[in-house]
Amino acid sequence: MKNKQERNNRPERARTGGVSADLLKLTALMTMLIDHIGAGILERLLIDGYVTDYALYLKIYQLDTVLRIIGRISFPIFCFLLAEGFLHTRSRRGYAFRLLVFALLSEIPFDLLFSGGLNRNSQNVFWTLLIGLLVLRGMEGVRGVLRMWENSRIHSKARRPKKGRALYCAAEAAGILLVIAAGMCAAAFLKTDYSWRGVILIAVIGLLMRDRLLLVIDAPCAFLFTEFLQLFIGGRSLLASLGEVLSHLTVFVSFALIWFYNGERKRTGHRYFFYFFYPVHLLILFLFRQFLYALYG
Repeated sequence: MKNKQERNNRPERARTGGVSADLLKLTALMTMLIDHIGAGILERLLIDGYVTDYALYLKIYQLDTVLRIIGRISFPIFCFLLAEGFLHTRSRRGYAFRLLVFALLSEIPFDLLFSGGLNRNSQNVFWTLLIGLLVLRGMEGVRGVLRMWENSRIHSKARRPKKGRALYCAAEAAGILLVIAAGMCAAAFLKTDYSWRGVILIAVIGLLMRDRLLLVIDAPCAFLFTEFLQLFIGGRSLLASLGEVLSHLTVFVSFALIWFYNGERKRTGHRYFFYFFYPVHLLILFLFRQFLYALYG
C-alpha cells in the first residue's frame, strides 16, 4: 500500500521522444564549463590586471558576458535533476553522502579557480545541492507526519471535516515554509554558490514536479524574482537590478529543455563521471589560467 501511494505521488515520467536525463546532464555540464571559462579565466585576467590594452579589455569583457549568459542555463537543470534523483534514487542517504563527498572534494579547486586561494566566504555548488536535497526530504517529512495525523483524525469520532482540513493545509504550508527557511538560512550562512536563491529554486521545483506546465512557468519566474530581490536589497538601483535580471533570461531555455524531458535514464555506468567532472574541470581551468599567467606575466 505504501509503495502504491509513493508511486501515485511521483510525477509522470514516460514521454515519447524528447530529452533524456543524459542529454540534460550533458547540456548542464557543457554550459557550466562555458560559464566557468568566463568566470574563472576571462574575468580573472581582467581582475588581476593582465589586460592593459583598453580595446582588448573591452573585447574580453564582451566575450565574458556572452559566456556567462550561456552558462546560466546550467544551474536550473542541475536543480531539476536533483529533484528527479530525490524522487527516484534507491538510497537517499547514499545520494546525500555522494553530494557531501564531492562538495568536500570540490572545495579547494573551486576556491583556487574563483578566488585564487582558499576562501572561507564562498562554497561550491555541491553544498547548495546538498542543502536543497535535505530541504526536499524535510518537506516530504512534513507531509508524512501530517498524513499520519490526517489518518488518525479521519478515524476519530470527533471529526470536523471542514475545520480539520483547513488546519491540515495551514499546518502543511507552515511546515514546508519553515523547512525552506531553514535551508535558506543554512545556504546563506555557509555562503554557498547561488546561496538561498538556489535553495528556493530547488524547493519550488520539488513542489511543482507533478505539474510540468506550472513548473516551466513558475520556477523560472521565481528564480528571476529572487535574483532581482537580492540585487535590489544589496544596494543596486531598480534599473540596474532589472538590467542584470535580463541577463538571466536564459533560465527559460533551461526550463524549455525540462519541458521536453522524457524521464529516460540509460544507466550506462557513467554516473560518477558527472560527479567527478565538477572538481576535475575546475582544477584543469585553474592550471590553464596559471599557465597563461606564467606565459604573459
